[in-house]
Amino acid sequence: MTEKLKTYFANNFRTTTTEIEQLVSAFKEKTVKKNETLISKGDICRYTYFVSKGSVRAYFIDDDGQEATRYIALENQFITTIHSFISQTPTNEFIEATEQAELLQISYNDFKKIIEETTLGKDLYNKQLEVAYITNHWRLESFLKMSAKQRYDFLLQTNPAIIQRLSNKIVASYLGITQESLSRVKAQK
Repeated sequence: MTEKLKTYFANNFRTTTTEIEQLVSAFKEKTVKKNETLISKGDICRYTYFVSKGSVRAYFIDDDGQEATRYIALENQFITTIHSFISQTPTNEFIEATEQAELLQISYNDFKKIIEETTLGKDLYNKQLEVAYITNHWRLESFLKMSAKQRYDFLLQTNPAIIQRLSNKIVASYLGITQESLSRVKAQK
């Protein structure tokens, strides 16, 4: 599992083998089953996860019991409830494996230590913040400016693995539509 993380760092950052080894050594392996919950509403997020294999999602449940998926991480992506991880306060999100997954996790304390000790740690933290901002901005803009069909078409074009690998329930939740609406959009193809 750690080889994928080493490759990720080597391909995405200007760094040294020593820093990569130092950072990777702070991660611990974790295997989770499909539908296994890693973080529940009210928990303090103590880890950031790197998806080596499988997929994981972050989602909310509204007062009516409806799920709203905020983010889906596939292979070679990170996932956390970033506000809870940074502030070490309870989250209002859930993180759940959407497929059986092999993860590498780093604790809050180890992450903070790595940020202080390595340029790679600082760069990773900055990249995570940038990805979170860009993703959340795009999601907000897409909900304000795009129809359900446009959001589906864009997802199909930019990240078809989500549609191919995950259930209609999760895809609909990610697109902010009902499963029935998703079926209608798919039928228009």
